[in-house]
Amino acid sequence: MKRSLFSLLGLLFFVVAGFAQQNTNQGQNYLDDLQYHQARGFFLTRLKASPNDLRTLCSLGDTYLYLQNPDSAKLLYQQALTIDPKSPFPLIGLGKVAMFKDDKVGELDYFEKARRSDKKNPEVYYTISHGCFDLLKKDTATGGRFLTQGMDLNSKYAPFHIVAGDYEALRHRFGAASNAYERAIFFDPNYALAYRKLGIIHTLARANRDALNALAKCIELNTDQILVYKNLGDLYYGIGKYAEAEKNYQIYMSRGELTYDDRERFAIILFFNKKYAEAEKLLDEVMKQNSDESVLLRVRGYIAFETGDFAKGVDYLTKFFKIHDPEKNITSDYVYYGRLLQKVGKDTLAIENYNKALAMDSTKTEIYEDLAKLYANNKMHNEAATVYFKMINSGSDKTAIYYLIGKEYYFQSEVYRLKFDSLYSLQEKSKIPFSDSVSVKQSMNQFLLKADSAFSMVNTLNPQYAGGFYWKGRMQSRLDPEVLTTKGKEAYEKALAILEAGDVQKNRRSIIECYKYLGSFYFLTSERNAKTDKKESEALKQTSIEYWKKILLLDPTDAQALEVFKKLKIPLPTSN
Repeated sequence: MKRSLFSLLGLLFFVVAGFAQQNTNQGQNYLDDLQYHQARGFFLTRLKASPNDLRTLCSLGDTYLYLQNPDSAKLLYQQALTIDPKSPFPLIGLGKVAMFKDDKVGELDYFEKARRSDKKNPEVYYTISHGCFDLLKKDTATGGRFLTQGMDLNSKYAPFHIVAGDYEALRHRFGAASNAYERAIFFDPNYALAYRKLGIIHTLARANRDALNALAKCIELNTDQILVYKNLGDLYYGIGKYAEAEKNYQIYMSRGELTYDDRERFAIILFFNKKYAEAEKLLDEVMKQNSDESVLLRVRGYIAFETGDFAKGVDYLTKFFKIHDPEKNITSDYVYYGRLLQKVGKDTLAIENYNKALAMDSTKTEIYEDLAKLYANNKMHNEAATVYFKMINSGSDKTAIYYLIGKEYYFQSEVYRLKFDSLYSLQEKSKIPFSDSVSVKQSMNQFLLKADSAFSMVNTLNPQYAGGFYWKGRMQSRLDPEVLTTKGKEAYEKALAILEAGDVQKNRRSIIECYKYLGSFYFLTSERNAKTDKKESEALKQTSIEYWKKILLLDPTDAQALEVFKKLKIPLPTSN
């Protein structure tokens, strides 16, 4: 951008009325609102009606100075001086031309002549000091001197306090500037411009309520203004009230001379107000003039995501990051880029950008779930679990998140299990040392234990949730394949009680899983007791068979259950 999107300070130094008519002269209002071309048109029309009007000539000269055309301004001031050689205001104008051209001697000479021609007129001191502070070429030392002289003459003259506030704002002394604008209002309660400047100072200080009150009062005093609606729109934008921001910007844009920055800001407001098509159209118009403006590419990329044009969005933000100052990147740049990259399947880059966003702003918890899923999809389950733990700390539902954590730890254990199986196969062929598979198995069990702990937390948080129990049962089936403990049995039994109390048909697959584990548990326990307690062993075997029967009643085609009945050489169950 040519000016920062968030630059409010530049709006402080508006042109204040050149003469006592500041609240009634529409041309001066245009200057106050930085609408220089509209001011020029107004004064030219007025000059045609009254070619020798001194004030119109000087005001048009001021307008040309703001349009960076000092030669035209000089001719107008000279013409005014021939009409009234005793008026101080053409001399002040010529002094401002000299200041513009770095003619220090000429500047001071004209200003001093103007002062001597009307020593008791506070407007003379005000016009000189204001010009010194407000024009592109400034002379704050001279401006300060004439301001002091004017204040000594009449400290109750409200425009002096506007100039004083502008001077303090130039020095970034915003508290002092605010006090000065408040003094201007004290001496002139109907001074609309003072309220506008005060509102901007409050906006910079993030005193939003005070800023709203001041800007509203400014509009109440003069609804025909232009720039105050932009100021109010910027304030509403800053506090996230995008509908109000849009409303005020529309008023400003229907009246004002618009810059690229204005169109950019309005497009951003439309974006945040979810009016993507309108924002896109406006940005496309601006980008015809400046296609390499990085902020335009930023917002265009955001819009592309919201409208589903993911590939184009990646292109916009890729170019944005190449040309934008990295020190000025904001969190949402990385968030949107990560989302776009995720949509086009560039997971590694998406992960990288999500992490950059979180490094910049750890409160961006809305991207945790996406980041965790990306890790999971790329078999980085431990990293996914770490992100889920952060979601717990950010206030997410603990039961749901511990459940996801347990599953991620389980899947991480599966990564090691597959590696273990591969290593074990090679070991059997004597190609690698046995110790390699031992360390892998230890890692596998470590993650199974972590998963088991997570599912235990799920069961504690919600004892009526079957999923936590049967996943804990799964972990125990891995950790205790010989069923030497009853932990797996107890978990599956609790899951089964909940599942059978619900919709059996809907829960059929989960119920069958429980039956299979319990059938296996009782059968293996029966085998171990066969030599020590045959009666107990037979009872356990019958219990096992009952579970396998229940499986076939739910699914007569279950291959594992059918194999059990075949090996045991017992008849298949029949449904009643």
